[in-house]
Amino acid sequence: MMDTSEVAPKPEAKENYFKKLWAYRKYINMEPFMFFYIMPSVFNAVAIQNFPLEKACRVNYNYSEIVCKAILDKEEFGIEDCDGFNFENVTEIGSGLLWNVTNLSPNFNYTVCKAERDAQKLSAEVSGIRAPIAAIFPLIVILFAGGWSDRYNKRKPCIMFPLIGEGLQFLGLFISAIFFDVFPMEFGAYIESIVPSMFGGFNFVLMAVYGYITNATPEPDRIFRFGIFSMFINCIPFVGIPFSGILYQKLGYVYSFAMSWIFQLIAFFYVLFFIKEIPQISDKDKEGELGTTNTAFEVTDVTEVNGNREAISALDAAISTGQEPPPKKSCLAEFFDPTLAIECIKMPFEKRANYGQALFVLMMIAYFLTAGPAAGENDYWYRYMLIKLNWNGNQFSAYSTFSSASTILGTFIGTAILSKLLKISDPAIGVLSALCIVISRPMFAFAKDSVMYYSAGLVEMFVSLRVIAIKAIGSSIVEGDELGRMYAIFGVTDPISTFIIPPLYSYVYKTTVDTFPGAIFLFSEVFYVPNVIVFIICYVLMKRRERKGEKIDLGSTKPADKSKLDENLESQTEITSL
Repeated sequence: MMDTSEVAPKPEAKENYFKKLWAYRKYINMEPFMFFYIMPSVFNAVAIQNFPLEKACRVNYNYSEIVCKAILDKEEFGIEDCDGFNFENVTEIGSGLLWNVTNLSPNFNYTVCKAERDAQKLSAEVSGIRAPIAAIFPLIVILFAGGWSDRYNKRKPCIMFPLIGEGLQFLGLFISAIFFDVFPMEFGAYIESIVPSMFGGFNFVLMAVYGYITNATPEPDRIFRFGIFSMFINCIPFVGIPFSGILYQKLGYVYSFAMSWIFQLIAFFYVLFFIKEIPQISDKDKEGELGTTNTAFEVTDVTEVNGNREAISALDAAISTGQEPPPKKSCLAEFFDPTLAIECIKMPFEKRANYGQALFVLMMIAYFLTAGPAAGENDYWYRYMLIKLNWNGNQFSAYSTFSSASTILGTFIGTAILSKLLKISDPAIGVLSALCIVISRPMFAFAKDSVMYYSAGLVEMFVSLRVIAIKAIGSSIVEGDELGRMYAIFGVTDPISTFIIPPLYSYVYKTTVDTFPGAIFLFSEVFYVPNVIVFIICYVLMKRRERKGEKIDLGSTKPADKSKLDENLESQTEITSL
């Protein structure tokens, strides 16, 4: 009997293993949504980049159609170099000498190069104007949304709301493409950037998705889980961008933009029917019961969340005292409750044990120095390739595919090998990523051929590890019910940096495009070098925490209790380490 009882637990352990495998499928339920959400922009990558340049050339500056087509593919027309031309003494508009020429005209090459400069300068000017406007709306929305999603434990509305803005964006581009010669370049350019931002934009989606993933993932596995998510996000361009140039050539602007609505509808209904809200975990669960089951995938009723618990308590109190129950707030009143914004603003100033507050502020600074220059550079990658390397849409697609592949490889090395296997700390991974970016920017700035440019892309293969490290460190120093506000702080930091930094890039590019277009990459070092220093300081503070015997986790929990809790988590819910 004794021998039989000793052997009995083995089938149970095997069953638990299969439960883990089945749970792993649900563990990545956010990735299908991100696929359908991001893919329209990926498939339209070339079309969206070419659209404002061709619009500016044909509508705003009234160049001939063949000239405007040539600025998008100079190699096809045998134009190899525009650096030898001088445009300083040419009237910008109305001279009558450079307009309506054909490829048989003797000054065709000069006209194409002049048109390219004009279109790029106007596009850079519009980019500098629209960036601060587009940054205002996410700043307001995310400031309230983080606290609201924490209070009422609702992530799905925050994920679905930006989809409306994406749909309206492509509707505006669709209309501008149909009436190509009617609406100027500014119409589509402002719609493309400002309309999605009015609904929170991509940062709002990321705030909600990262909050959802964090709630669903044990703390020891979060950087690995974030790595899986980041690798998947980088796989989307890797899969889709090779087709972007072909789709642009075959479908044109109108059908390319119309196709995007299908993906947005699929993303909307996927979240509506397949994503379930995660139930809030009580303090009792945190102390002793967390990890006995994987609660991330249970369906919760609205009465289980904190916000509704507060409402029920208020209602019970009113009934017991014979008072009238408090009136129910409208959805808008709940969302734009001033206390939500106040709580969010207070969060960085709250004292946290063992350098917790300093680490949180450092992560905000690191995020600012990461998101700002990334947004500033974003509008100029394709333009720089056109003007400096004479690339076309297909060559841009090929490089973007290579860049995505190298980023996927770098993310895998950083998360699966450096973090999970070798146990290298999150700040050290952040330092590695930031250093690689610093090294790559001069290579991009001085690249004269494709080999140099591709080499620079390979050097920055760890680019995504900065954000992964920032959010992993941040999630380890805040309470579980503060995650929404933490991601809201990061989400608010993004539009603040977008409000300040992209106009600077616009000015730099406009003033240097005729002489040294790569100056914008050297300008990025103003932000990227301090970012390395921030991660180094963070690394030092984390080491000091370890020397004090504190595990980097929730500041209010005792170290002994935390060790016991983490053992329970790893033994019961660790899915990513199968």
